[in-house]
Amino acid sequence: MTDPRLAPWRAQGGAVCDALGRPLVGLGLWVGRLTSWLGLAIILAVLTTVTLNALGINEIANWGSPDVLLFGTAITINSVTELQWHLFGLLTLFGGTYALHSDTHVRVDLFYQRLSPRGRAVVDILGHLIMLIPFCLLIAWLSKHFVTMSYMSGEKSNYGGLVDRYLIKAMLPTGLVFLALGALGQIFENLACLFDPARTPERLKDHEIASLAGLAPQAGKTQDTAAHETAGTTAPKDQADGSHDDAR
Repeated sequence: MTDPRLAPWRAQGGAVCDALGRPLVGLGLWVGRLTSWLGLAIILAVLTTVTLNALGINEIANWGSPDVLLFGTAITINSVTELQWHLFGLLTLFGGTYALHSDTHVRVDLFYQRLSPRGRAVVDILGHLIMLIPFCLLIAWLSKHFVTMSYMSGEKSNYGGLVDRYLIKAMLPTGLVFLALGALGQIFENLACLFDPARTPERLKDHEIASLAGLAPQAGKTQDTAAHETAGTTAPKDQADGSHDDAR
């Protein structure tokens, strides 16, 4: 049994954790929605490559100078081909955070779904702290030298494609740090559920996806607000019933 005297403190702790996790979760959902448009850009790049191949066109534009970031001084069919996997890399790295928040990533487990909501919250917290966040930060740190060497050497395509290869390589540590921040937001989210028994991870997750991702502006109403609104709508009815009784 939970001590009733601790209820205000637990509710306050849940509110604090919710306030800390909400911006991180909202940022991940917003960037995820923005990143989803890269799928359309990839399709257009593939169609452009196929069309140029069919027409036998190799060079689309050549302006000589100045150098344009990523494209250099020309756009060729190799540039568009390499742009496809650049965009796909961005879609994978930054879309993964959205998949984490919306719980659409692949799960292979035998016991997780059988646990209570609070049990799943504990598993998620431990998994993020012990595995996900350390892995993301470790790979991000190790890839720093990988990006620096690419920048210092002026690495570019060997086939007349894109230049400034360090840009796409820099997305690896950036995306992993972003994923670690998303995991940290989920830790606060699940801690809020542990502090406040009235919360559940599923309910809070649906709320975040709907309100913070901008899918349903009205989804951000709290239970207290809904209770007040319900009381406000039922009060006139009660008063009306009372007035009818007086009239009788």
